[in-house]
Amino acid sequence: MTSFRNIYLCFFLLLSLFSCSKGNLSSEMESDRLYIRAVSRPFSEDSGVNTKAVNNGFLTSFEAGDAIGVTGIDKNGNILSICDNVRFEYQRDSIENGLIWSSFVNERGYNFVERVDGATYFAYYPYDEKWNGCKLDSILVNFTLLEDQSSKENFDRSDLMTCDEPIAPLGGELRFVFKHRMATVSIFYNNEFMPDGVTPLYPLVLYEGSAPQSLTLAHTYRAVTERGHLELRHRYLVNPRTTPVVKLVGCLEENNIRLFSHSFDVEEGHLYSISFEGEPLVPYTDGVDLELNDVEFVDRDGNTVTLGHTVMWSKYNLGESLGETYPFAPASSDRGGKSGTRDPFARGDYYCWGATFTQYDNGLTGYRGYGFNNYFDPNYEIAPLGGTIKETEYDVAHAKWWRGKWRLPTENEFRAMYAGCTFELETTYSETQQRYMGGPVGKQTYNVIKVTSKRNPEKFIYMSTGGYTDGTMLPEKDAEGNLTDSGDTKKNAGIIYQGTAYYLSSSASPSILRCISYAYFNVESQLIKVDGSRYTGMLVRPVYSPDEQ
Repeated sequence: MTSFRNIYLCFFLLLSLFSCSKGNLSSEMESDRLYIRAVSRPFSEDSGVNTKAVNNGFLTSFEAGDAIGVTGIDKNGNILSICDNVRFEYQRDSIENGLIWSSFVNERGYNFVERVDGATYFAYYPYDEKWNGCKLDSILVNFTLLEDQSSKENFDRSDLMTCDEPIAPLGGELRFVFKHRMATVSIFYNNEFMPDGVTPLYPLVLYEGSAPQSLTLAHTYRAVTERGHLELRHRYLVNPRTTPVVKLVGCLEENNIRLFSHSFDVEEGHLYSISFEGEPLVPYTDGVDLELNDVEFVDRDGNTVTLGHTVMWSKYNLGESLGETYPFAPASSDRGGKSGTRDPFARGDYYCWGATFTQYDNGLTGYRGYGFNNYFDPNYEIAPLGGTIKETEYDVAHAKWWRGKWRLPTENEFRAMYAGCTFELETTYSETQQRYMGGPVGKQTYNVIKVTSKRNPEKFIYMSTGGYTDGTMLPEKDAEGNLTDSGDTKKNAGIIYQGTAYYLSSSASPSILRCISYAYFNVESQLIKVDGSRYTGMLVRPVYSPDEQ
C-alpha cells in the first residue's frame, strides 16, 4: 500500500520591539532590537502526515536538541551579517501551548537579532553550521542525506524541512511555512517471531539492485516502542532531487521463499507506506465472497459508487483464530474459547482502534486496557481526519493475529455489504460478563445475524451483535463491593448495548478527530457512524481482497 499526502508544518516567528539591554526588562524598551520567539502551531485538519523521527504516530513532535537555522536577507539580496544562519534550539513548551526556541534568551524568553528595515528571512531544519553564508537555494541543491539512518540522530539529520522562499514581516509577525523536502519510504512486514516475540523467524531481505543503493534494512530507522522493542516499521528518507524512483528488490524468507521487485516514483513531502505480506496465520479458505464488488452504494460524500474489488469476509470474528487467547478464560458455558474454536456465532474479542491486543482488562491478568486517560495515542495522531490504518502496523487483523492479506474492513466495504446483503436473525445466546468485569457478573443476551448475499444466497456469513466496552477497563470496588469511578471517570459497566453490532473499520472519522467510522447494525437497521471514540472496544471482522489495486 502506498500513501500519498501533502506535508507541511508551520512556525510563527513573533516580532516584538523590546530591548537588547542586559539590564532589567523595564530598561529594555529603548533599544532597536528584533526579538524572535518561534511557536509551533498544530497541524490543520487536512495536513496529512510528515516524516520526522519519533513522531508519536506520524505527527512531528520536537524534542530537546532539535534546532532550526534562521537567515536574514537585506533589501539588496545580501545575507545579513547579524542574522546569518542563527541557531535556534528547542528549549521548552511555552505557556501559550507553543514551543520556545532559543539562541540567546532573556528572562522573558525572547530571542533577538538586530532589526533591519526591508529585510526578509528564511528558516530550515535541521540546523547545520556549514550553511553559514548560504541562501535557501544553495541549501536545497547541496543538502545530502546520510546513508546510514538507523539511529534517531541520523534520521533527524536527514529530514530537511525549509520554507519555500524568504518571508517578510507582516503585521509584526513572521510566518514560516516549513515543508518536508525529502520523501519517506516506510516498510512494514508482519512476520512470525521467535519465542522472544521480537526476533523475526523469517526475515525480510533487500537485495543489491534496490535504489538508492544505500537503502538496506540495516540503514533504516526503527523507533523504540514503549515496551523497549524496535517497532516493525522501517523508515528511510530519500531525496527526490537525486532519487526520483525508488526500487525495492528482495525476498521474504518464509517457508517458501518469495521474491519481489517493485518500483515507484517519489515526490518531496510524501510518505510511501509499503506493506509486505507475511504468510497468513488464518487460511484464506476461511473467507466468503459475498459478491459485492459491483454493488452500488452511496459513500460518505453522497456519491453513488462501487467498490471495484472483491472482498472476502471471514467466517468468524477476530479472537476465534488459532493462537489467540483471552486474558481471562471464558466460562464453560460461553461461546468461543481460548484456543481458537472458529465458532461463527461467537463474538471473539474487543479491540480499540489502532491497538494490537485486546481492549479489556479484568485487573488480574497483567494486560492493560485503554480508557480516555490511558489510550496509547492520546493526541489521536495515528491517522488524520478521514485517514486510515488499513494494512499498517495499527491494523490489528493485518499486523498481528491473522496477517497476510487479512485486514480491517474499510467504511465503504461495510456500505457495500449493507447494500448487497440481507440481514436476518439466526439465533441468540447468553453468557456472563466474567471476561470483562473480573467475575461472573450477570448474563447478557446476544443476537446472531445471518448476512446473506442478495446476488447469491448460497454465500453468507454470521455476525454476532456484541455492543461495545466502555473504555474504562480499570474496575475498582469500594468497601461495599460496588464499582467505583476509574480511568476516565466512568464506571466499568462491561458490555453496553449488547443487542446491537459495533464493528471496527479501518477508517478514521471524517469530522471528529478523536473518533472513527464504524459499522452499527442489527436486523432492522444498518448504519455507518462516525462518532465512535478511538479507545472504545469493538468487535473485529477481518477481510481480505485478492484483486484490489
